[in-house]
Amino acid sequence: MDDRKSIIDRVLEARDATVNRVQQGAQSPTVSATKERASSVRHRAQTAALSQLHLATREDVARVQASLDRIEAAVNDLAKRLPEEKPARPRAARTTRSKPKAPSASS
Repeated sequence: MDDRKSIIDRVLEARDATVNRVQQGAQSPTVSATKERASSVRHRAQTAALSQLHLATREDVARVQASLDRIEAAVNDLAKRLPEEKPARPRAARTTRSKPKAPSASS
């Protein structure tokens, strides 16, 4: 049983030592700098990807809404200036005159 306990103890000690090494490595300046660079690259990539999507911003939507409001106001103003519509008069049917046929040479 001593051998078994010593193996378990050695595995646990090795695990603890590995965890400590990884934790200390994560706090090193090299790892921190690498994390920072990776975060910066991710942010730049995200910004580039979003800029390619051509999504409308709130300002874009507000500008379009303002333009639509101006256009609507102008159309309403023009509609008020137009004289009232007169009822449409039915047009007389046009008759087309056909040209007289020329005598054929075969008769």
